[in-house]
Amino acid sequence: MISIEQARALLKKEFSSWGSFSLSPISGGLTNQNLLIEASSGEKFVARLPGENTELFGIDRKREYEISCAAWEIGIAPEPIAFLVDREILVTRFVEAESIDIADTLSIQLVAKLLKQLHSAPAVSGEFHLPTVINDYIATAKKCKVVHPPQLSEALDISEKIIDACALYPRAFVPCHNDLIAANFLQNKDQIYLLDWEYGGMGDPYVDLGNCAANFCMDDSTCFMFVEAYLGKKPSENDIAQLHLLRVLSDLREALWSYVQVGVSSLDVDFHAYGIKHLDRFLLNSKSDNFRIWLKLLTG
Repeated sequence: MISIEQARALLKKEFSSWGSFSLSPISGGLTNQNLLIEASSGEKFVARLPGENTELFGIDRKREYEISCAAWEIGIAPEPIAFLVDREILVTRFVEAESIDIADTLSIQLVAKLLKQLHSAPAVSGEFHLPTVINDYIATAKKCKVVHPPQLSEALDISEKIIDACALYPRAFVPCHNDLIAANFLQNKDQIYLLDWEYGGMGDPYVDLGNCAANFCMDDSTCFMFVEAYLGKKPSENDIAQLHLLRVLSDLREALWSYVQVGVSSLDVDFHAYGIKHLDRFLLNSKSDNFRIWLKLLTG
């Protein structure tokens, strides 16, 4: 990753119209660093500096810029100002907003409606196919000499059952975000903004919904309300079953992402512990009575 001073020099050259400006780090981000830019004119922007080895996670910075533009055009993301190709720096307009309250019913409903808007948008480049992502993360970690925990074999057997069950109800791929953690949402009055489009691409909309439900730690009633707001009608048992199965599967993807980080990251983060946490939660959820009911609903 380039230094803040290198970024300052690049931005000064690219945006001479800003005059003097300050740069200050914004906390958060494991595959990038965000800098708040405050220009003498009073305008504020965010510069996104890419981290090292992010291509190993399937991240394409040009595609991230393209999808950021598409998201802004439909009104769900901050405005992209520029993409500095040589250094893969994305500059967006800063929005005055607060962190989302994931315990607030109205916020959950607004997120559902935002995702429906995203999933109804015109096609973008790139693809996020969850089974392929899972296999790629395993292969990449092995290339980096990472030893996966022994319970991975059991987890992959369960994963195959989920994937096969959901495959009985195929959907057209649509634009998806695929990294719906609470930190990627900002809220301003009744407006929700979605940030960080690194993993964006064409995918299964219910994978997005399941990812969001997992990251927001939604309980059963919240999941029902979430899908109802998304669909604009009462969801069927089949809809709910698919959401829950893909919510459970989201934890396996998160665990395998962390084991790639074990192999490549220089950050002072215990990615092994993070991976075990999500892998154990995946296995625990897959042993529940509800899990068996959801599978049976889909497979008959």
